[in-house]
Amino acid sequence: MLLKLIKTRPMISGAHCEVWEINPLLEDRLMDEVFVLYEHLPAELIYPLTITLHGIRIRGRDIGWQWDQPEAEQEVYEYLRTIQLSGEEIYLEVCVPEPDLPGYPYIDRHPDDYPIVLTDEKIVLLDDLDEEERPEEPIYEPFDKIEYV
Repeated sequence: MLLKLIKTRPMISGAHCEVWEINPLLEDRLMDEVFVLYEHLPAELIYPLTITLHGIRIRGRDIGWQWDQPEAEQEVYEYLRTIQLSGEEIYLEVCVPEPDLPGYPYIDRHPDDYPIVLTDEKIVLLDDLDEEERPEEPIYEPFDKIEYV
């Protein structure tokens, strides 16, 4: 099982985060929102979670999340404990939200065959030239075929 801790709003002392359950078979669901002090906020990696009688832990340390709704904390704890008792491993990915770009991450915004213009022994992207500087017939070359001087 994979949980995502998405840092939505950084503050002076910590970050407001969303806890998501990632489920490729059904659909992802928001479990709750939490506030995490920077001293408890792990780096942006994937960590194994352990559910103990004392709470949710990363590498033996309490996660230190401040839940928006106390009843949601108990529900999430019970749900994760049930998952762990079934023998499934639980992982937490700490990350930032994906950028709001149409088609992200499936659109390559820097393709190898992007049009470029060779002018005066310089390599210039076509979009970087002003209208009057653009040649009537630009030279299109893939990046891997250009000889740099």
